[in-house]
Amino acid sequence: MYGQTRKDLIQMIELLEEDDTRWSQFFQRALVAFDNGEYRRCAEIILSGSGGMGSLNDLVLGQTTDQHGKFQWKLNHEEINSKYQELLSSLYAFSRGIRRAANKQRQHRPSGWTR
Repeated sequence: MYGQTRKDLIQMIELLEEDDTRWSQFFQRALVAFDNGEYRRCAEIILSGSGGMGSLNDLVLGQTTDQHGKFQWKLNHEEINSKYQELLSSLYAFSRGIRRAANKQRQHRPSGWTR
């Protein structure tokens, strides 16, 4: 699971850098946390990008303009967005799993136990 998640993070960063979106930096922060073994932090970073206007859920890749500034789609925009959705779903699943595990851990602590 962790090996695949790291690959997904790297692929997501590359995909977003190719599309020149600021979200690549967001996933770079998640990758740093992941590589430092801070899986809960990584998960929280990823989950913080969902919900609300302008979130990861609203992002559509493959948009560009022609030489006159008129909107147009990149030739492979459907493939790009399909890959983006696949990676995003995988990273959300990882993040929700980490969050669930952390919540279970908190529920099973003896009362008065602090960390």
